[in-house]
Amino acid sequence: MKKGNTTKFKLDPKRPPKADWGQFDAMTGKARNVAAKSDPDFPSLTTAQLRQFRRRVDVKALRQELALTQQQFAAKFNLPLGTIRDWEQGTHRPDRAAQILLKIIANEPDAVVRALASSS
Repeated sequence: MKKGNTTKFKLDPKRPPKADWGQFDAMTGKARNVAAKSDPDFPSLTTAQLRQFRRRVDVKALRQELALTQQQFAAKFNLPLGTIRDWEQGTHRPDRAAQILLKIIANEPDAVVRALASSS
């Protein structure tokens, strides 16, 4: 069945597509990289395209780097515990303002603590 530019089909679970995983497993990491880069169906991103992506702060890694539990991190930076859990579990992503706050926490956690203490 074809509709527009999309082709739909159903796989037969009794006859799955064949893949030569032995050949893949025998390849070195470098050979896999070369093969991936030469795939015309999935061209590599250019440097300009990669610059368009925004890096997100890994909240769990940040919290662990600061040696804080979720509860301690939430209390120290005046954030809801449930929000921390959601960010770490990936059920929600920090919005732009939260991403900026997390970057500041990553670089200057004491400055954030001082700012929060002076606003209380």
